[in-house]
Amino acid sequence: MLSEGITFVKFASAFIQNRSNRKKLKLLFCLSVLLCLIPFPGNAATNSWELIPENPVVGDTIEIRGADFAGETADVWVSFEKDVRVSDGKYEYLLDDVKIPPGFNNRFTVQAIGVDDLNVRVKMILWITITGTAKEGEATVSQAGVPPGTYKIRLDGKSNASDVKLRITGFQQVKVDSGNFSYKYDTKSIPAGNFEIKVGDVTKQVTLQPAESLPSDITPSSEQKEGQKEDLSRDWKGSNIWIEGILAGMLLLLLYSRIKKR
Repeated sequence: MLSEGITFVKFASAFIQNRSNRKKLKLLFCLSVLLCLIPFPGNAATNSWELIPENPVVGDTIEIRGADFAGETADVWVSFEKDVRVSDGKYEYLLDDVKIPPGFNNRFTVQAIGVDDLNVRVKMILWITITGTAKEGEATVSQAGVPPGTYKIRLDGKSNASDVKLRITGFQQVKVDSGNFSYKYDTKSIPAGNFEIKVGDVTKQVTLQPAESLPSDITPSSEQKEGQKEDLSRDWKGSNIWIEGILAGMLLLLLYSRIKKR
């Protein structure tokens, strides 16, 4: 056994002393180092994220924490579906306290299935309406670069069906710092039930539990609808008063300038 070991050492020593063999060993060593530096799929970024709390309740502000994300930004989608009944050929759904976080890299999309048209009315200072015409019973309205703030959103339109399906999706691009990010989302405007969160290539289904103090179905009642109509009417009247006031001021200014010239 000892003689075999001595023989191997002599062979190795002779092999290394050969210049040609030493070059081959150096090349082999360099290749080994390069192989160690090459990232393999098992060591690549996994784009993982977690939801806090894991079992949210309507009204909770959920936090999405991401890790091992490549790049400077990550795309976050939050979407849910809602079946709305049709009454007298019309449907209506109200979203209260929809909070848009800081930053303009966002998009708000509403898809309505089984409808003739779709109106998305957003109350900023006054009501602003975007209308989409349906093709084969499906209408979509999308708006990018929504200013940060809290909004009241009303979705309505016409339909010949007994009920319509609304799919509401919010998109936000968030900053990634050293592969990590944190994004908070207020669930007050989401009804109890299942909704979907997609971050990068990872999609998860989340169940939003109903809060005891909040109804799971936030479709407005007849009293709420009347209140909304009154709000719309009041806003339109207010805008008309402003317009009439501006026109009257312009007429007075024009009249004054003519009198001054005379």
